[in-house]
Amino acid sequence: DNITGGMLATQHLIQLGRKRIAFLGGLSDDLTVQHRYQGYEKALKEAGRRAFSKLVAYGDYSYISGLGAMQRLLKQSPDLDAVFVNSDLMAIAAIKVILESGRRVPDDVAVVGYDDVSIALYNNLPLTTIRQNVPLAGQLLAQNLIRYIKTGEVTHVTTSVELVIRNSA
Repeated sequence: DNITGGMLATQHLIQLGRKRIAFLGGLSDDLTVQHRYQGYEKALKEAGRRAFSKLVAYGDYSYISGLGAMQRLLKQSPDLDAVFVNSDLMAIAAIKVILESGRRVPDDVAVVGYDDVSIALYNNLPLTTIRQNVPLAGQLLAQNLIRYIKTGEVTHVTTSVELVIRNSA
């Protein structure tokens, strides 16, 4: 689920020895993003750290918003050394901004994305990311919608996630 995904991404960055780990989320009022943030925060807390507002920025999952959010993060926290980004598309934008700022990925700033879309693998710098079981999630969503229409019953399910380690972190 998304809390687990946020934890996996952040724990990986902590295990790499990163000290100033930023969170670049999608829409801040999106429940999915809030769950990923909870996972990020929980992993930091378990490592004896806490989240700082200047290490947090939000976009809207688009490439353009990823550029702007990463620029804000670097301005707010020029010493950040890692970033957990809530979508692979925004992560690729974040990498572009990081490289253009004169920093190296992953040497200076490690990046972990979310979704494992094909662009993550075929990007110039293959992206470490969280992979979700999207077909299963779609199937469960359809089943739950049918159940809701028939009975009015609202059900919640989660699917497993895994960390796919590539070159960016």
